[in-house]
Amino acid sequence: MKKILLMSAVVLSLIGASACSNNSNSTSNSSTKSSKTVQKKHWDKKKDQKLAKEMDKYGKTKKQTYTKYDGKNKLTTASRIYPDAFKKDTFKLNGKKISIGWSPQGEHHYNYDVMAIYNHDLTKDGQHRTFLFCWHKQKPIVLVDESSKGNVVNLHVSQDKSLNGSFSNIMIGENI
Repeated sequence: MKKILLMSAVVLSLIGASACSNNSNSTSNSSTKSSKTVQKKHWDKKKDQKLAKEMDKYGKTKKQTYTKYDGKNKLTTASRIYPDAFKKDTFKLNGKKISIGWSPQGEHHYNYDVMAIYNHDLTKDGQHRTFLFCWHKQKPIVLVDESSKGNVVNLHVSQDKSLNGSFSNIMIGENI
């Protein structure tokens, strides 16, 4: 009788240990799966094309031509070269240094993931207006670089309601 009780206890403890092991494996598998889905991509070709149309309309309204960074060929503005500037220059917003960089699908590599860049050179002496279309804290934001030459880029948030609204609509998937 003692042998049967002892064997039953051993078998039950082995079954219990096996169940715990399987449970921890399924927990680790589901946490692995969920960490992979956290890397949501916020930008795609369709959104990029919609923004291109909006920037074309915006440029016509302002009587300006905007050059788009295509993700391959460097975009040379009157005072800097993108995307190289993200690595070699210091970017500030409202006087505070920020983490910003080229993130073509908005994968959250920086505090400000830049998914699109459009530039218009106003004059040959360095005046330009460069729009950085970003994803920040789960929201779209348009930053503007109008800094002159130097390795500190002082950005400001675009105050253009039309441009901000168009970008927000593109990001949240509304038809524009």
